[in-house]
Amino acid sequence: MVPESILFSLDICGAAIIETYTNMLRPNHCTKNKLRLLIADDHQMFRAGIINLLKKEADIEIVGEASDGKTAVKLAADLHPDVVLMDIHLPLLDGIGATQKIGEADPSIHVLALTSYEEEEYVINMIRSGAKGYVLKEAPIEELMLAIKTIANGNSYFAKEVLCTISNLLKRADTNTHLKQKAKRHEITGRELEVLQYIAAEYTNKEIASKLFISPRTVETHRRNLIQKLRVKNTAGLVKYYFDNLHPKEPQGGVLVRSSEQ
Repeated sequence: MVPESILFSLDICGAAIIETYTNMLRPNHCTKNKLRLLIADDHQMFRAGIINLLKKEADIEIVGEASDGKTAVKLAADLHPDVVLMDIHLPLLDGIGATQKIGEADPSIHVLALTSYEEEEYVINMIRSGAKGYVLKEAPIEELMLAIKTIANGNSYFAKEVLCTISNLLKRADTNTHLKQKAKRHEITGRELEVLQYIAAEYTNKEIASKLFISPRTVETHRRNLIQKLRVKNTAGLVKYYFDNLHPKEPQGGVLVRSSEQ
């Protein structure tokens, strides 16, 4: 679920400044003199650079650093930081998994994604895992500081580049709601609808399995069940059925399209 504090600014796709001022005007729930910060990134030079910049801030205390996800989870449990700066691409345990484990162990610890990835799948997975904010590594130090303080106060902060991605995700969610209603009338389950959408977008069983975190055999089972349930002869029939009966007739934001880069 997308945090409520950003919903009102999504339609303008980039007006992060509105949320920024709103969050800063809210009561400060962090009563400590300094914000305790843990940094998780697998590049030592990047960690050193961030630490050097943040050391200049009088109200920031760096309590630890981790080069992999498992260490980040352990240090978070041992050190109880206010905020964890979390990269996504980490060895042993990625930032998505580490964020989830930290949140499950101690919900009072706020995770801010600090990464070079702005692709949709990373943004949504970090949000689902419990990240309270998302900032790109090329952001100026002023924005990073603002993001840290905002989520430390219990609010959310998302860079303007990411707000557009979240806006598109919400549009897709709205589209999928209508699709699910149609699918229910056609006696198609939610999981079958997901598989059918990927089939219509020309994904292979293996690719669909990777996207949905299921086995290729399970995908093939769904494919066979759909062919039988919808009374079509083959995969081509499934694709035709989807576009004739389920796919939105008018272009809408977030419609699933296979990327030419994949």
